[in-house]
Amino acid sequence: MEKDPSDYTVTQESVLKLIREQKRMNREMIAELEQIHGPLPISHDIQYIKVLLDSSNTHIVQDLMSVSKQLYKKTL
Repeated sequence: MEKDPSDYTVTQESVLKLIREQKRMNREMIAELEQIHGPLPISHDIQYIKVLLDSSNTHIVQDLMSVSKQLYKKTL
């Protein structure tokens, strides 16, 4: 049985928790990628993936911060 979406309460604290979790996961993935030492084409791909992770992390964190600020404004 699925929960009704209206049952979810999103708080600024829960969004900040998501931000911390996102940062942690990306750091772990980047650290694992840095342990891979492959031939030149693979190393370029790994570097590209690291850049994508860093970029996506930035965008996701910015969006989550925006949501957090909106939630804060609603509580005032």
